[in-house]
Amino acid sequence: MYSHIESEGTAITIAHFKAQNLPIVDRLLEPQTVVHFLGFALGKEPLPNGKQLDIERMSADEAPIIHQNQNFPPGSNGEPIMTSIMDRIGSIRDPGRLCKVGHNIASLKTRLWEGIIPLSDQLWQEKGLDGPEHFDFACQHLTAVIAVFQYLNEPTVRLYLRDTFNYIYDHWTALDTVLNKRREEQGKKRVSVAALWTSYMIAHFEMMTERAHRWITVHVNTLRAPLMRALLEYRRPGGEGLGGEPDAVQWKITDSLYMLTEITGHADFTIMIPMNGYKGYFADPPRTGPGALHAANLLTRSKAYHERLKVLTREALPRHAAEWRGLTPTSGQVYHATSRSQIEGQNKLRKEVRGAPLEPVPREPWIASTVSRIESGKKRGKKEKYGLAVYRLTYGQTESEWTEFVRKVEAHVSDWGKGQTGSSAIKEHLKLHWLDGKELNILEGDIDAAKQHFKTIKDGNDDWSRLQCDAFLVVDSASFASYTTNSYSPATSQLIPSEFTGFLLAIDPVFDPKEGIQRPEESPGYSGQVRILGSLVWGDLYSLQAAQTFLLEDYWPLACEHPNMVYVGPTIPLQRFIWRHHNEMRWTLLRAVIDHVKRNPEMPAMPSAQAQARAPPPTASTATPSTPSTPSSTLPAERSPLNSALRAYMLTEFQRYLRHQGQPRQAAIVDELLHLQPGEEPDGARIRQLVDAEDERQEQRRRDGLGEDEETLDEYQPECPLQ
Repeated sequence: MYSHIESEGTAITIAHFKAQNLPIVDRLLEPQTVVHFLGFALGKEPLPNGKQLDIERMSADEAPIIHQNQNFPPGSNGEPIMTSIMDRIGSIRDPGRLCKVGHNIASLKTRLWEGIIPLSDQLWQEKGLDGPEHFDFACQHLTAVIAVFQYLNEPTVRLYLRDTFNYIYDHWTALDTVLNKRREEQGKKRVSVAALWTSYMIAHFEMMTERAHRWITVHVNTLRAPLMRALLEYRRPGGEGLGGEPDAVQWKITDSLYMLTEITGHADFTIMIPMNGYKGYFADPPRTGPGALHAANLLTRSKAYHERLKVLTREALPRHAAEWRGLTPTSGQVYHATSRSQIEGQNKLRKEVRGAPLEPVPREPWIASTVSRIESGKKRGKKEKYGLAVYRLTYGQTESEWTEFVRKVEAHVSDWGKGQTGSSAIKEHLKLHWLDGKELNILEGDIDAAKQHFKTIKDGNDDWSRLQCDAFLVVDSASFASYTTNSYSPATSQLIPSEFTGFLLAIDPVFDPKEGIQRPEESPGYSGQVRILGSLVWGDLYSLQAAQTFLLEDYWPLACEHPNMVYVGPTIPLQRFIWRHHNEMRWTLLRAVIDHVKRNPEMPAMPSAQAQARAPPPTASTATPSTPSTPSSTLPAERSPLNSALRAYMLTEFQRYLRHQGQPRQAAIVDELLHLQPGEEPDGARIRQLVDAEDERQEQRRRDGLGEDEETLDEYQPECPLQ
C-alpha cells in the first residue's frame, strides 16, 4: 500500500538510515501546510519567509466556499474542495504517494518542515556539544538534518511530493473558476488561489531550507574554530622533522576537520527542494557555476559539487603558500593552510550552489503566528492567557518546599529561545498558569480529574481560551523529585548530564485508554502522558503543537528509550545506542535478583528492626510519598542486594518500565525489592503474595471480560530497536 523508501544514505548519514526505528507512514506534504496557506491566502498571515506579496487574495466571505458541497470539477461527486485536498495529501482513498520511513527521520522532517531548529542554542550548550568529548554526538545531530533532506531528495519521494503539490494546484484552479465567476458578478478583481499556492510553497521551501542550512553552518563554524587553532598551535614531540606522516594528535584533528568539511558540503548541495515540474513555478536560469550544480537529481548535484570543489580548492592553495613555504610536510602550519584553502573553496562554491543567504533570517512560522494572535488580542482589548496550564498533584510538601520548587521550574522553563528567531517577541507572553489540585478538590495524583477540570476551563472561560489545548502539564511526585533530589540523575559518565535534569509530566487531555490512538503501532506503549525536560516546554512542546505538527503521542517514541522515559529533544543513533545498553545493564541486574529469589523460595525475611518498622508498599492507587526521596548521596554505602547508589533509581525506573510494557507480575516483584531497608533480604513469602494478588487481579479482569493487560513473562525485548 505504501512505498517503503530504501536508502543507505552516504558515509555521514548511513547511521541514521540504518537506525530507522519504528517505521511510520509519512504524508510528504505535511497536512497543517494547507491550514497555514489559507491563513496567508485570506490575508491573515505573511509568507513563511517573512515577505509580503502585493497580490490579490481571497476575502473572508469567500472562505466558506472551500467547505461547501460544490461540483469541483464538473462531474465530480460534489465533495467540498477541502475534503479533496486533504485526501490528496494522504488518505485511505488516495494512498499512492504515502511513504514509510523511520520515526527518527520522519519526526525530524516534520520539525524542519515548520522551520523549527532541532536544538536551541541553550540545549546545544547544555548537552556540551561544543566540547571535544561530545564531538561525535554533535556531528550526528548535524548529519540527522542532512539525512532528512536526502530522504526528501530520493527520486521517488521528490516526485511524490511534486505530484501532491500539483494535484492540490489543480483543485485550487477549479476553485478559481467559481470564485472569479462570483467576483465578475460583484465587479471585483480576479484572484488566483492556485498562483497564491505556488508563491506560498516557494516561500515555505525557502524558509525551511534556509533555517536548516543556517543551523548546520553556524554549528560547524563553532566546532571548527578550536580545531583550526589546535592544528596551528600543536607541536609534535621531538620536533617537526620526525617522520613523513602526521602523528596521532594531528590525525585526530584532521579527521575531525574532514568530517566537518563533509557535513558542510552535503549541507550545501542536499538541503534544498528543487521545484522542477511544480505547476506555476518558473525558475530563473542559474547565474553562476556549472548547471549541474542546480540539477533536480541529488546524485548529479553531488558529483558536480565535488568536482567543482577540487578546482576551487586548488585555486585557493597558492594564496596560502607563504604560510607553509619551507616547512616540513607534517607541520601544523601546512595542515592549517590546506584546511583554510578548502574552507575558502567551500565558501565560494556555496554561493554558486545556493546563492546569497536569505536576509533577514525568517522567524519560525509558529512564532510569527503567535505574535499575530497576541497583537490581535491586544486590539480587541482582551486579557487572554497564553501558554500552558500546570496542575499541582503532589501535596506532601511544605509551603517553603513548594515555593522553592516553583522557582526552580520557572527558571528552567524560561531559559529558551536562543537561535529561534523572533522568540523575544513572545517570551513575556508565554507563561505557566499554575493550578493547585488540592484547592480544586482533586485527589493527589488523579490525572483523570485534572483532565476534566482542564476541559471545563478551556470550554467555559474565554480568558483561558488561548491556552495550548493539545496538552497540559502536571507536577507529580516524580517530577517534584527530579528538581529537588538526584533520584533521576545520570548513572554513568556515558550519559549526558543535561538529559537528566528536571522534568514535568505532559498530559494528553483527550486521550482515552479504551480507544487508544489512531495508529498504535507508530507509538507503542503510549499511555496519554510523556515526561519532558523543563527547558523544552516552550521550544519543543509548545512550538510543535502551536505549529499543529506534533501530537503528544509523537513525543513518546523519542522518550521511550530514555532511562527515565523523558523527552529530551530529537534523538540520534549514538544516543539511543547508549540508552539501550544502559537499560539492558539495569535489566540484567534486576533479573539476577529475581532469579535469586526464584532459586530460594523459602528465603525468610530478616527479623530486623527496620523490617518491622517498614511501612507497607503502596498499591497502584495509593498516593506517592509525601516527601521527596532521599538523595542517593546520603544513602548507606552497603545496600543488599544492589549495593550502590543506583539501587533506588534503577528499581523505580524499571518498575515503571515493566508496567509500561504490560508486565505487572515482574513489576510486583520489583515493588518488594524497592522497599527493602539496608541489610534486609527479600522475603520470598511476601513476593509470592504480591504475585498471587496480581494473578487474582488478572483473573478478575478476565471474568469481567476485560482480557489480560499483560504481555508474555519472557525476558523483555525493547519495543524500539536501534540499529
